[in-house]
Amino acid sequence: MEAAMGRQRSFDTDHVIEQAMLLFWERGYEAASMAELSAAMGLNPPSIYAAFGNKQALFERCTAHYVKHVAAYAPRALDEEATAAKALRRLVSEAIEAFCTEQRPKGCLLISAATNCGKGSECAQELLAGYRQASESMIADRIRRGIADGDMAVSVKPDLLAKFVSVLIQGFAAQARDGATADALHGVANLALRQVEVSL
Repeated sequence: MEAAMGRQRSFDTDHVIEQAMLLFWERGYEAASMAELSAAMGLNPPSIYAAFGNKQALFERCTAHYVKHVAAYAPRALDEEATAAKALRRLVSEAIEAFCTEQRPKGCLLISAATNCGKGSECAQELLAGYRQASESMIADRIRRGIADGDMAVSVKPDLLAKFVSVLIQGFAAQARDGATADALHGVANLALRQVEVSL
């Protein structure tokens, strides 16, 4: 191969992004150092910079990977259920299972990675806030669809209910991080959602 074409990368991009994602998830964006990222990814810092750019650019790749692979349950739950109420229940239930799995860090990357971010990490904070807002908007859109389809009362305020569900899910992520079990969180979810469904 001609030198002008450059050297081929000798690593699995998805694998190293996954490893970086797990470290950001566990340590937070600001606390995760380049030395730790290098060790987790099995790449030296120059290789990381050459392949992914700076720490912020790497983090952007990791959050996109998280949304596409780990949090893929969310759009599926909202799209596949026949009614909005069933979609919201499934969304909350699958979020709890994702937050409490033993296969990955507990909680949610989009919340945990923002912990203890100070000045200099505004871009990362804005990125995470944008993902959380997009999730809330997706929930509100599903509620509006339920109202249009006639399976949810016209008196329901989509943005307010979406905010309630988002706050509930984010609270579950924090609780899972603190060691709450999936069974305990499902119990709280059932209590909260029953109260909502009574008013629909």
